[in-house]
Amino acid sequence: MQHLTWAVELYDALCKCPCMCMNADAMRDSFDYDTYWWIIERLSRTNRPLRFADLAGGFPTAPFFILRHDVDYSPAAALDLADQEARRGVRSTYFLLLNGLYYNMLSPEHGTFGRRLAAMGHEVGLHYDVKFLQAFPRQQWRDLIRTQATLLGKLSGTRVTAIAMHQPGLNGEDPMRQMGQYMNAYDDRFYRDIPYFSDSCRAWWDPAWEMLTSGHTPPRFQLALHPINWAEHDRDRATIFETLHSNLARTVQSAGDELLQKIAEHRGVLQHQARGAKR
Repeated sequence: MQHLTWAVELYDALCKCPCMCMNADAMRDSFDYDTYWWIIERLSRTNRPLRFADLAGGFPTAPFFILRHDVDYSPAAALDLADQEARRGVRSTYFLLLNGLYYNMLSPEHGTFGRRLAAMGHEVGLHYDVKFLQAFPRQQWRDLIRTQATLLGKLSGTRVTAIAMHQPGLNGEDPMRQMGQYMNAYDDRFYRDIPYFSDSCRAWWDPAWEMLTSGHTPPRFQLALHPINWAEHDRDRATIFETLHSNLARTVQSAGDELLQKIAEHRGVLQHQARGAKR
């Protein structure tokens, strides 16, 4: 009964803020934090939210759901959601990319990202990009996954035991399914043997919408969410990515301006310009 007690406490905490206590039948087609917490509270009434790490010894007999977040684009959005979850006693699995266009775990800005998530009690998992693997011979792929997982673990200060493929809907079959060394979010026991629901592309498939609106919750399932989709106020897809790309462009521009300023102050550049001025 521990998970039911946790759910009641969570519900009471949420309802102390009138803006967050939605009607029990008020599931909305909206991706704002009010709706997010309505979903988590409703599911937690009957099913306990768990991380992949919590399932290392097998599935519990009591109803549960795996709460997972794929960080494809924005560490800032992930940290915001992770902080909200931690303050409400919710622990989930965050899958992080080591490299990508939008953030880089080896940059000073994002190097401690995983460590900050782990400090809140969340699990850090590897979100691996098949397109990266495809640059190497296939026989090296498993070693590359192990190398990435080890590095992510060192950066996060915690051992990585769970992995998940990046953008499976766009990149085809997961080549690391049934790898064995890690809990793969797309292994049959997590993906085919139990229901799988996702907000990928800021959209609910019909089975997910039916589950969320009907209140008929399966005894065990995986819920894969993306922090970029959720914010204080609902936004359409175009707005989400326009904002994301504008912020990225400003970051690049600012870094470029800073680099040019440092180059201008470089002693070799100053000496070179001084010689030119004497000609």
